[in-house]
Amino acid sequence: MKTRLRDKILVLISLFVVVLWLSPNWINFSFSIGLHSYNWTTFVLFILLPLVGLGYLVLAFFERKWWLFFLGLACIFAFPITMAVGSFLLGP
Repeated sequence: MKTRLRDKILVLISLFVVVLWLSPNWINFSFSIGLHSYNWTTFVLFILLPLVGLGYLVLAFFERKWWLFFLGLACIFAFPITMAVGSFLLGP
């Protein structure tokens, strides 16, 4: 029973990551942390998703789930994947 609940939580967190990945298309604002000013797109693609991806890689190692490993790699390489998909959809 605990493993089934844990798997459901992992699936919900994975869906949240997908929504987070798509959020720069829906939300566009800037914010400041200390002296640095960040754009939401920059924060999500360069800071937040790679950190979540590292967490997924560690979790995949301990849980022994291959799909978490691939999701972690996708989160770490979120920016190149996003640029490649955008280039493919928009053309050269």
